[in-house]
Amino acid sequence: MPVDLALINGNIITVDRRDRIAEAVGVGSGKILKVGRNAEIRSLIDSKTKVIDLLGKTVTPGMIDVHNHFAMSGINEVFVFNLRYPKVKSIRELLKIVREEAEKTAAGRWVQGRGWDEALFEERRYVNRWDLDPVSPKNPVVLTHTSGHYIAVNSLALRLAGISKGTPEPRGGTIEKDPKTGEPTGILKEEPAMNIVRKVVPPWSVEETERGIARAQELVLTEGITAVKDPGVDNVSLEAYRNLRRRGELRLRAYLLYKVDTASQTEDAVNSLKVGGDDTLVLGGLKMFLDGSGMGRTAWMYRDWNKNFRERDVGNKGYPVVDPDEFKRMVKIAHKAGFQIGAHAIGDRAIDFTLEAYEEALKESPRRSSRHTIIHSNAPTPRELERMKRLGDNLAIETQSPFLYFIGDSYAGNFGPSRSRQMIPLRSYIERGITVGNSADWFVCPFPPKFGIWAAIERRTWKETYGPHPFGRRESVTVRDALRTYTALAARCLFMEDKVGTIETGKYADLAVWSDDLYSVPTRRIRDLSIEMTIVGGKIEHVNPSATVQA
Repeated sequence: MPVDLALINGNIITVDRRDRIAEAVGVGSGKILKVGRNAEIRSLIDSKTKVIDLLGKTVTPGMIDVHNHFAMSGINEVFVFNLRYPKVKSIRELLKIVREEAEKTAAGRWVQGRGWDEALFEERRYVNRWDLDPVSPKNPVVLTHTSGHYIAVNSLALRLAGISKGTPEPRGGTIEKDPKTGEPTGILKEEPAMNIVRKVVPPWSVEETERGIARAQELVLTEGITAVKDPGVDNVSLEAYRNLRRRGELRLRAYLLYKVDTASQTEDAVNSLKVGGDDTLVLGGLKMFLDGSGMGRTAWMYRDWNKNFRERDVGNKGYPVVDPDEFKRMVKIAHKAGFQIGAHAIGDRAIDFTLEAYEEALKESPRRSSRHTIIHSNAPTPRELERMKRLGDNLAIETQSPFLYFIGDSYAGNFGPSRSRQMIPLRSYIERGITVGNSADWFVCPFPPKFGIWAAIERRTWKETYGPHPFGRRESVTVRDALRTYTALAARCLFMEDKVGTIETGKYADLAVWSDDLYSVPTRRIRDLSIEMTIVGGKIEHVNPSATVQA
């Protein structure tokens, strides 16, 4: 049977169980028909076959990002200005951008930015309302931190939200106040607090969300990403995804988790939503939060947080952002209904509690291969790793090796010397046979998987504030294992291991053509590699203008 598409003269990294290397791939009806030698694939070529001469370039399975706020990150790209380092290195530079945005925005309309990180500022402190007020006197301002777990707002935004000196903190959130005057500083941490402001910010429409998703697709396809797991969609973004799919404009695979915050919302979701879909768009389950952020020192820990690496943040062990008993009820409702659960848990105490909730749910309603996930699972203890191992295929970890580099200076400073060495323990996960998928948590970190692969090996921080290796090297992995966390292992987090994640006969032809061989280039060069071509379901969705492959 002739093939529709043939890729020949390549270095095909299959990522199959034997990690075989082939020369060529033949594709028909969007799926892989043959993987092997050039001669084998050439025998399947006819006059209608599109032939791509790879000229020795490397092909891997398409990259799978298992935790990517895809719709919202696309919206940020289209409608929200960027404050990420190194574009913004100081509060002074941030304020210049805010002033420029405010001057071109009509009075009374919101000015929104995203991506600032105090750990990378020259001033090494939060931006506050007293900084923002002089540059935005006529516009409410909300600037979302790169972590997504706290915001900085100006005085006008505080007034519109009704936040004053006497406003009590909501459970599971922080309204930072000046220790001397008691006045709110404009920093609000975690959703219960941030939502007080967000409820007065005009929401994004379905049409705007569609534009965001479309833009996100354009961007990630340039980096070889062919599938994403978008955690925390709502009714608006769910409708936007479905509209794009119906019109044939969804160009990659999207697996969605619907966000719930309470047991009653969980009940409503399992009664009104139907899990499932096709191989392009799937509603797979529910997203829920247990704790906060490693950057804001709000994640739920057993021991006090550190600050500046060796100092103790005395008395601060973080906190759960939802009542723990409520969280267990949410887990049990979703599990019993057959939904996959994605639970955000960063601190070691939160990880422990999530494992306990999953174990209790499984005991009450036994299931196999539920693959409930712990999202982030940044610093599990050895005891927790063994609990994870015992859960087998009822558990998967969705982690982010890019954290080690892009926000590693903040993480190392907050977790301290001993906990940092067990940060994002990819080797321990893999050695124990724990399914672990990788991701950028875009917009927290830049999305290209090459950064995550490199960071999983090197475990370096961006500015090396506490030395180049505050996380140690014990948990470093090989390039082969790092690649698997974005391919074969990541596919398991989406229940798609029989369809994508490796280059094998019968699977979808989701492929990434790289500028060089990940297996042979020096590690330092991996983060500089480019994607020459991205193929989804046998369709060429991206070609790098400077690509050397010949089609």
